[in-house]
Amino acid sequence: MKLKLFDISRAHFNGEARRRVFVTLPDGDEEEEMCGLLQRSMYGTQDASSIWQGEYSSLLVEGEFKTGVASSAVFYHAGEDIRLLVHGDDFFVLADEEGQQCLEKLLSSRYDYRCEGAVGPEDGDGTELCMLNRTIRYDKETGVLEYEADQRHAELIVRTLGLENAKPVSTPGEKKKASDVLANMSLPVVSRERITLFRSLVMRAAYLSQDRGDLTDSVKCLARKMTGPTEEDFQDLKRLARFLKGKPRVALRYEPLRMYEECTIFTDSDHAGCLRTRRSTSGTIVMMGNHCVKAASGLQSTISLSSGESEFYAIVKAAAVGLQMKSLLLDWGYDVAVSVHTDSSAAIGTCSRRGLGKLRHVQTRYLWVQERVAAEDIKIYKVGTKVNPADMCTKSLSAEMTKGFMTMTGHVYLEGRAASAKRLVSQVLTASVDIAKTYDS
Repeated sequence: MKLKLFDISRAHFNGEARRRVFVTLPDGDEEEEMCGLLQRSMYGTQDASSIWQGEYSSLLVEGEFKTGVASSAVFYHAGEDIRLLVHGDDFFVLADEEGQQCLEKLLSSRYDYRCEGAVGPEDGDGTELCMLNRTIRYDKETGVLEYEADQRHAELIVRTLGLENAKPVSTPGEKKKASDVLANMSLPVVSRERITLFRSLVMRAAYLSQDRGDLTDSVKCLARKMTGPTEEDFQDLKRLARFLKGKPRVALRYEPLRMYEECTIFTDSDHAGCLRTRRSTSGTIVMMGNHCVKAASGLQSTISLSSGESEFYAIVKAAAVGLQMKSLLLDWGYDVAVSVHTDSSAAIGTCSRRGLGKLRHVQTRYLWVQERVAAEDIKIYKVGTKVNPADMCTKSLSAEMTKGFMTMTGHVYLEGRAASAKRLVSQVLTASVDIAKTYDS
């Protein structure tokens, strides 16, 4: 098998227009009192992406690909053993050489395209490619595959806040006292320009956290402050930046192993961890064999009256993610079991019985997980707190504990820069840096 990335040229112009859309004629072709009627869809029009999706989907179905049920951007060709993911005009393909040629022949029958890169085990295959600004590396000798987030976001956060020469810290966040939280609530909101800057940088950190489990909880806390950040919130953002200064690169490492037969989800909760609302945080780590494919942290929408209840809500979230992964893999021809691992015996008891029991205040919409457990669609297991990596997604931990969980889930800290990684353009940063320096002075 090998991975290839195909970029379709002028993708949106390939679909036929569904509506009567008129446009101004371009310079040199204009005529008095005349305009143009689109015969093809055009970038920027409301239904261009929908038309393009229907266009490439029809071609793939003609080529005997099966469209995914869980996601219409996923395709599978059982005869040629081709797995395909479409993102906009990018086609990301997993197949052997014959399968790759089969897809190329199908695409070339209707579109112009270019191959952006390929990685694979054969002599003519490459070892590194960039997809959606993420770097994918393959070591032909060991068979190890690495998947790395876009390093530029970390660099931009550090540079925009003027922390290039700052001393790095060992953790992205720190545990706060109730008095500190109350004091922060009484501080005035920063200026409109500073709010814009805060939101921009936090969302860059959120983009990084999709591929870095060590950032999920800190980014979740910062994202909750975007409506009205204070100077104290900026200090929390700067702490995250100083952490990124010391650890700007993290790769998810996938080593060769037997084909997994189970999707394992680790889940945990921090009961009443939000000192402002007393809501709990759910943490989720999704593993395929020894490989981490997803890490997430989120504040629960319901206030829990006990730690067992908050752990139960975390299990409900984890079970939903597990069933989503199962459906996605089914679209690619893989059938896996789903298991959820938690360190709460009380939550396991709630999932294993039927009905509310003593938790009469819990909304019945959460009880679907009991039906799935009874039908054996999901299995629930007990795991020790010290070996539950989802713990790092719920609260600030020590650097030593976070490093242990990152190692357990295949996250590797790296130095330098990937060969195919894109670099920052300094002039783009001028405006943001000027704003940061003006308001920090």
